[in-house]
Amino acid sequence: MDIEGVFFSSFALSEDSSMVSSDSYFPDTFPDNLFNHDSLLITSHDDGLVKILRSDIDDICDWLYAGHSEDGTCSSAVWAADEWSPSPSLESNQIAHVLTEVAIDLPRKDAKLENELTLTHLLRAFGEAMNDGNNGSLAKVIVESINEKSSPQGNLIERVAYNMFKSKDGEYLRQESVKNFATALNVLYRSLICGRFAHNAANAAILESIPEDVTVLHIVDFEIGEGIQWPALMEALSRKQKPVVRLTAIKREGEDAFEETKKRLHDHARQCGLELHIEEKCIQEFAAEMRRRKRKRENGGGRDWLVFNAMVALPHMGRRRRRSGVVEFLKVAEGLLAKYEGILSLGDGEAGVKWGNCVSYESYFGELVEHYQALFESLECNLPVYLGEARTAMECLFLAPLMCPFAWFEEWEEKVKGVEFESVLEGRRASEESLAEAKLMVDERENWYSVRIEGLRENEMVLRWKETMLVRVSIFCSRLL
Repeated sequence: MDIEGVFFSSFALSEDSSMVSSDSYFPDTFPDNLFNHDSLLITSHDDGLVKILRSDIDDICDWLYAGHSEDGTCSSAVWAADEWSPSPSLESNQIAHVLTEVAIDLPRKDAKLENELTLTHLLRAFGEAMNDGNNGSLAKVIVESINEKSSPQGNLIERVAYNMFKSKDGEYLRQESVKNFATALNVLYRSLICGRFAHNAANAAILESIPEDVTVLHIVDFEIGEGIQWPALMEALSRKQKPVVRLTAIKREGEDAFEETKKRLHDHARQCGLELHIEEKCIQEFAAEMRRRKRKRENGGGRDWLVFNAMVALPHMGRRRRRSGVVEFLKVAEGLLAKYEGILSLGDGEAGVKWGNCVSYESYFGELVEHYQALFESLECNLPVYLGEARTAMECLFLAPLMCPFAWFEEWEEKVKGVEFESVLEGRRASEESLAEAKLMVDERENWYSVRIEGLRENEMVLRWKETMLVRVSIFCSRLL
């Protein structure tokens, strides 16, 4: 198996790519209509002051002080599931001070360390305020405090917080970064291994799965985006003299980048000497077309091989899709693979956020924050110090659109309603050859990345940064096989 990463010199992206202008999951600004509750915690007055109920001020103080011992040290993990104990020693004048200054009564330490600690507590306080969906005004106050203390060029937690809540100058920074979009995507795809890892694992499984007598490889791609997964597969197919490729991209309303992607892929296929046909359809339209067709299998002749491919929440994608849309695609794929031969490849950039561990939105939010802290850290460790400004641009363009706490809240509500996908298809075991290639790609000896094969069916290849799962690629096969 020889699947190489995409080289942008031969598969160049236009500077004015519409990727960043496509409809994102949620707007960058705070959605004022998200919280419409009868009992507001904030009221405006003629004197310009803002008042909050005393009971809720106490709650903020409890959140800020929780987990700290008297000597100022943290007594528990930031996102531990333990219950927080209220602090009975706070006087009323101290409460007002905490609310206005968002300060923690600790021995004076380095200002950067204090700011980092304050942000950590504010993020946790935001998760708790959102937990029951009835503290919207309180959450908004906390967001304002977070924006005051976060920075696009600060330390790890400051950058994570900044990109989560996107303060007022965030749009300006984004527009400036778009000017170097192609370069930023190139560097991100090479520096943050998640995308290449997921693409390589899926492409390897696709190549290994194709029977010898297949004449048409039909790929249905949930999120084609800029199409950067497919040039490497085309090159490998060309070398192995594999079949004609038909690529169906799932159509999305409001997006017009498909024609550019189609042209680039056609040009690359031509260079490889590969016959490629590309079309765009919505998933239900595609499913209806397939149901009208009968599975063709000539005696002693060739046949079609159907591949459903879904890449979700990978950093280079720069946008967030509703999980309900992903589930719909996967269920259609599962239904068709009951009738047609082929496989399903699923790459999930947030697979480490385990639903079973999240008994509340607070815990769900906490796991997502930890996940993106690991992503920011891995990117930081794999870029030279002098590329700090480039890193800021990449975080703004590609990571920030994935980090919307209000989108996470909507996802949490969907999960509560049972919008999940558990495949009944057979898992296709990952090969030792593809595992060896992945280990070589991430270079485990030189950094904190690690790759493992997991799952009861051994059909999952997992990439971790230290102890945090960054990506999981799962492969399932048709019931007919």
